[in-house]
Amino acid sequence: RPSPVPLLVMVVTIRTTHVGSLPRPTELLPFIRGEQEPGPDYQEKLAAATAELFQKQAEVGVDWINDGELGRRDYVTAARQRMTGFGAEKGAVGASDLEEMTEYSKRFKGRQGLLTLTKSTEVKNAACSGEIAYSDEGLADLKVEVDRVVLAAKSKGIALHNVFFSSPSPGTLANFFEDCYFNDHTKYIEALGRAMKREYDAVYQAGLLLQVDCPDLAMGRHTKFKDLTVAQFRDVAATHVRVMNEALADIPADKIRMHVCWGNYPGPHHHDVPLADIIDVVLGSKPKFLSVEACNPGHGHEWEVFQTVKLPEDKVLMPGVLDTTTSHIEHPRLVAQRLMNYVRLVGPERVIACTDCGFSTAAGAVNVPVDIVYAKLASMVKGAQLASQMAAEM
Repeated sequence: RPSPVPLLVMVVTIRTTHVGSLPRPTELLPFIRGEQEPGPDYQEKLAAATAELFQKQAEVGVDWINDGELGRRDYVTAARQRMTGFGAEKGAVGASDLEEMTEYSKRFKGRQGLLTLTKSTEVKNAACSGEIAYSDEGLADLKVEVDRVVLAAKSKGIALHNVFFSSPSPGTLANFFEDCYFNDHTKYIEALGRAMKREYDAVYQAGLLLQVDCPDLAMGRHTKFKDLTVAQFRDVAATHVRVMNEALADIPADKIRMHVCWGNYPGPHHHDVPLADIIDVVLGSKPKFLSVEACNPGHGHEWEVFQTVKLPEDKVLMPGVLDTTTSHIEHPRLVAQRLMNYVRLVGPERVIACTDCGFSTAAGAVNVPVDIVYAKLASMVKGAQLASQMAAEM
């Protein structure tokens, strides 16, 4: 009698990550935001906090982690300060959804950030006033940040290929920092791309996974380019993608991830451009790994886009399965269901669980308390494990 043939069990592991920013330690906020001059032991405190943050993420079980953008005021200012040519100042762009819903937006009176959230509070950002170059001093400053991240990861036994480091795209910098010099958007973007190449290359050469933050490809539609048609915005976005790809020319695609979002600010977001209207432009970007908002009320349905749009074979999706603007902790089964919407369309090997956006895109701007942030991340890890089991049984 022949022996029964053993059943082969498919092993599936859906990995986990997040977009980048995490709540900073309260005691460091005045220094991070530039409200107080840091003491001589500031870098030591940053290093200790970075190692602790890596430890917390590892204990939760997140696979691809970072330093939570710990030492940064926000996700664009550090890069801008490392470049020459920004001696002017202009009013920050507003968001069309908040400009329409004034009863809601007036609650942001007095709030300062990168966007004008209400017309009753003037917000100003740096603006381009001359030729742009990534300075040697800027590169030295970047090295201090990169070295801190690398040393903290190594101190906790975390392999550098599991550590990502975020930098803004040329288009994202242009979205927040107006041009008062070139008077030509394409020339301005190209100058930013040439300068930022120096930062991108340095991150890659340090052995880290580069993440390029690209809210310009989505949020740009209802902020800086809100007066354009969708067709006109697509042309602008295509230029942004071209310039970004040129800046990434010397980095392998599988060493780069990108994040596309519609803005992490609290708001109605009813003017967000649909993913279906921009996905072909986005997929023309070089990075292999694509993070995109995918679970909040405005974009949770957009997994359907991939029913008709074929994901290129060399791309991996990192859909958001945690809403970073609410303290409601997602159930692991809901996380798994959200992941399975993508797994069924592109396969489990091309899906990585992620968050919709960062948990603290500006230092001190926290919609979700620290303990809930890590509880949500833990739920994502459990949900990814459930989805892995479900995918194995498909």
